[in-house]
Amino acid sequence: MPEPFEIRRRTSLYALLAVACFVVAAGYGWLAYDREKPLLWVLTAVFALLGLLHLRGLRDARTPLFVADDHGVRMMAREGWVGLLWSEMGEIKVEPRIGLRFDPRVKVVSRDGTRFYTAPLGLATNVSPGEAEVQLARRRSAAAY
Repeated sequence: MPEPFEIRRRTSLYALLAVACFVVAAGYGWLAYDREKPLLWVLTAVFALLGLLHLRGLRDARTPLFVADDHGVRMMAREGWVGLLWSEMGEIKVEPRIGLRFDPRVKVVSRDGTRFYTAPLGLATNVSPGEAEVQLARRRSAAAY
């Protein structure tokens, strides 16, 4: 039985962004203290908050966003974990990036077409869209009993 295919957050990116935000916040904090400008305290708080938000991504890094194996897929959705067997899926595909606004995603559609779920791909994850297409095609064809 092959290893499950997993999409996870890229922890190094979240750590780098968190550290960068905290460094910028510390710089603005020092300037605010040194020059006594209240607006600089606001910028300090904004960058510190951004750093904390990126730390949240580090906390969740051990939990995969998407898992595909011989039985089907499981993924994080707004309502919690969702799992579908290969036989319950109508379609599974990798959607490419659309402009600068929408990152590539894995899209899973239920057999009846009424529900769909997505999982992100790209810079913030450890899987490229091309790799996801290959891995999903391999597992889907292996599961076609």
